[in-house]
Amino acid sequence: MVIGQKDDEGGWEEQGKSSTSKQPPVIPSAPIIKPTNMPGTQVPAGKTTTTSPIPQVTTTPISQKRDQPAEKPPDKPAKVDKPPEKPAKETAPKRPAKPTQSFDHIFELTQGNLESPGFVIINGPPGAGKTTLCSGLTANYLRKGDPCLYVTYDQAPTTLREQMKKLGSDPSQYESQYRFIIVDGYTSQSDSFSMEATYLDQPFNFENIQDTLVRNSQVFTGEKIRVIFDSIDKLATKVPLKDFVKSFTELAGKLKDSGATLIVTVDMSQLPKDLGGSLTEMADCVADLSKDDSDPNERELKIQRLNQKSAKIDAETFEIDSAKGLVFV
Repeated sequence: MVIGQKDDEGGWEEQGKSSTSKQPPVIPSAPIIKPTNMPGTQVPAGKTTTTSPIPQVTTTPISQKRDQPAEKPPDKPAKVDKPPEKPAKETAPKRPAKPTQSFDHIFELTQGNLESPGFVIINGPPGAGKTTLCSGLTANYLRKGDPCLYVTYDQAPTTLREQMKKLGSDPSQYESQYRFIIVDGYTSQSDSFSMEATYLDQPFNFENIQDTLVRNSQVFTGEKIRVIFDSIDKLATKVPLKDFVKSFTELAGKLKDSGATLIVTVDMSQLPKDLGGSLTEMADCVADLSKDDSDPNERELKIQRLNQKSAKIDAETFEIDSAKGLVFV
């Protein structure tokens, strides 16, 4: 085969063949790089072909990035010394919570004044727990074998019996043994007839009151008798001030001489100031009960007077338990 001159398309034409047999040019999809002086390639005699060398192109896959100089990591900021932490403020150690105290704690607070001959005042507004305290005291006294006289002015005797039963003391057994006497001063205030064996037909007559209490207390001569008067508020408003102070002083003196402990409940805020002061000076012991209107269960008891002297004792918080009476918390 003899290779002739290039045709118009830039290819080499074979000599002796018609141009009609020429195949259409093939357009390469990628540039073909022909190396110079490739073996097996014939060059026409007497003709030197000069072909500029085509630099080889090295293609890099698209997914592969060219090597780049690694970026220098940013310099770390210089370490700043933290200011020394201020020492935490010393806090006062918390006081350990007080253990719950039973009803008997009231005897510790009053330092024997509830068990000795004398006059004790339990002061407080309605709902502070005065009657509950007296009911608990009566039940406690009866269990110890001490006889009790209980004068009811603010509640019916049946209500008192029910409350004492809730506290675990059945008054009927002590009444049958004549160790517990309820003096009904409540029923006659409404001009009704009392069914009690002992009652006050003239509840605002001091002579009638003194005669009834002294006469019944003499039955227990030589014993530690307790007389609970709940309450004297109405009596104090019905009797003139001078007569009340004189008559009450005489009553308290006679009971004390017989060895009795007289315990009365009162709301001092409802009494004339002079009367309240006279009762306080007369008393051996004064216990103030208060309540917090925002919390129906929160109450306080503070001993204001002990052994006829002012007392400086912290108030004690307590709650009323229907089955236990006062529970100090």
